[in-house]
Amino acid sequence: MSNEIVKFLNEEANKNGFEVFNQIFGEIHLNEDRPIKQSSGTVYGIIVESPVPPKSGLAAIEGYPNLYPVYWGKDIAPVSRLKAHVQNYPSTGNANLRGIDEIAGKKLTFGAILVSQYQEFESYLHTTYPPLKGTSRAGKQSQIIEIMN
Repeated sequence: MSNEIVKFLNEEANKNGFEVFNQIFGEIHLNEDRPIKQSSGTVYGIIVESPVPPKSGLAAIEGYPNLYPVYWGKDIAPVSRLKAHVQNYPSTGNANLRGIDEIAGKKLTFGAILVSQYQEFESYLHTTYPPLKGTSRAGKQSQIIEIMN
């Protein structure tokens, strides 16, 4: 797959003093059912910082004492999903973070990475580091986007 546009954008950003964090690229095939083919998907996590587990049996993330997984997710556009989890959008399968008593008033942090086989990686996180909220069941899949890896 060609990623000349990513190369161009990186060069221009670097030349003009903008910091580049990561990249995603793909192709668009308008005559197909799933026209957007992209290099990766996004896996994101929400954690809570707490001196004690917010729920009995919830384990801290290995190597990160006092940090507990609240939610693992995957999406093509992670910030929109994070908004849904905070704003409790109806019918979007969100975590309703404001409604979780165990984390009320505590510091939450989120992060996301672009990763190949993003569905499998999210499933791994659920199995290895079970979160306070959510399950490893597969959610809705994109109707127009295909991850190539």
